[in-house]
Amino acid sequence: MLKQSVEKKSKTQPIEGIKTKILIIIIISGAVLGSVAPFLHMLSPRTAKEKIILEDQYEKGEISLEFYKNQKKVLWQKYQFIGFKNFRRFLYAIGLPIALFMCSFVLIFFTRFSNDNFIKKGSFITGTAFQFTSIFFITWTIFPFESDKYDFNESTYYNLLMICSVLLSFGFYYMSKSLAYRKLEIRELISLTMFLRRSLFKKIDSQESKVDASIEKEKIDDKVYETLEKVAE
Repeated sequence: MLKQSVEKKSKTQPIEGIKTKILIIIIISGAVLGSVAPFLHMLSPRTAKEKIILEDQYEKGEISLEFYKNQKKVLWQKYQFIGFKNFRRFLYAIGLPIALFMCSFVLIFFTRFSNDNFIKKGSFITGTAFQFTSIFFITWTIFPFESDKYDFNESTYYNLLMICSVLLSFGFYYMSKSLAYRKLEIRELISLTMFLRRSLFKKIDSQESKVDASIEKEKIDDKVYETLEKVAE
């Protein structure tokens, strides 16, 4: 029976190792994408060369107003990207939402490694709220709006605001609760330390001479206060 469990464990270990490596690669890739996404628009030119040439020809009077307007419409259709003036504008609009989404994804992923249930719940809920916000604006960026409408209804924004407000309230509630419990645990630890200090001092007084007892007490106090200073920091 023991041999079977050992063999089963040895078989699952390589699979777990592969899963861990895949997760690490995904997290690193997501972090890199989230970091560079807000700056990707800089790789695309502000204005196409054809538009610059057209503007220059019109300013010099080399082309008529009618030809200028017609060509401007043609170039708009050529360089526009899902409703944006050009691909640079699209990257600029979607960059920050992608960064927020990846940051919230990393936040939610790392909650699994926390031993504090309140921090775990608070971080997960807060990350979920950020994901709602980022997904909303990513959707807004790629959504095929009608030609006379370039935005969602106002009620959509209010609904998102309400959902995110509720989620963030719960998230901050759990985090503040974790902080309160942490302070309570520190107080209990300090109380226990001082109780043990007093008990140890009584034992030293009963077994050592006054001089030796004073030296031992001083050593203990130095160690206790050094530890308490670290906790206070």
